[in-house]
Amino acid sequence: MQAARKLVLNDQFDREYKRLQRPADTVAKADRSLQLSNTLRDRSLADNSKVTEYVAALHKYLNVVRRCPKNRKCK
Repeated sequence: MQAARKLVLNDQFDREYKRLQRPADTVAKADRSLQLSNTLRDRSLADNSKVTEYVAALHKYLNVVRRCPKNRKCK
């Protein structure tokens, strides 16, 4: 028996819809985490400026707060 192949069509709008469905704080944390990693990998920065940018990005990452609409409970 031959292996079955599956064709999956991925629509750009579907990806965008799924991205919008994720909680905003989760998206913000992921973006901040990538920013932290990119700061450490950047070879064009001197170590002094890399440290200051990393600390600033770390503060942004740690201060992402989950906010709920007034009429809704957060889990």
